[in-house]
Amino acid sequence: MEKVQTPFTEEQVENLNKFQMSGVFHPFTCCSAGPADKCERRLGTSEGILVASTDGWVCPCGEYKQNWAHDFMAQDHK
Repeated sequence: MEKVQTPFTEEQVENLNKFQMSGVFHPFTCCSAGPADKCERRLGTSEGILVASTDGWVCPCGEYKQNWAHDFMAQDHK
């Protein structure tokens, strides 16, 4: 499986975020080992679903970042 690396283009960001919410696969989620009181996934208040930006994936808690995605996720899935 091929990967795309950061920086993501604006088009890739849009496609990645759509794919995250599509339900086709389990979304990328936070893998933070940071403070449990800051991580929504570790607190059990959310799944910690990552959000794509041009700088890469980031968790809502801000404690986890990822700089790659599977290439098929970044394609337009109209």
